[in-house]
Amino acid sequence: MGTTSNTRTLRAYVTDLLETPRWIIEREVDFTDCPMDGHYNESLPDCVNCQFGKGCRWLDQNRFPNTAEAPLDELVEALETSVEYLQSTTRQPETSDVETRAWMREARRFLQTNRG
Repeated sequence: MGTTSNTRTLRAYVTDLLETPRWIIEREVDFTDCPMDGHYNESLPDCVNCQFGKGCRWLDQNRFPNTAEAPLDELVEALETSVEYLQSTTRQPETSDVETRAWMREARRFLQTNRG
């Protein structure tokens, strides 16, 4: 996909959307006792069996996306996986989850209208 104005706009929008799950996951994942300092390694049982494994893996893969170089499809994939992760961790309708649920609706709308 060439770099067009529309692609740059979509990339910026997805990057902005990814800030919310990054903030939520960073807040929820506790790296205090992590022997890997928050860097997920799928070949280590400590990582695979860790209660924060899915969140840690997502953060490790999407911690610092370089929007100038990241292909749009990779950013969209990160968005899809963040929606899946947050959906799996969001509990019953609680006040603290209102913003997360609103973000998930916005992210799903984007994904539905921009699947290629």
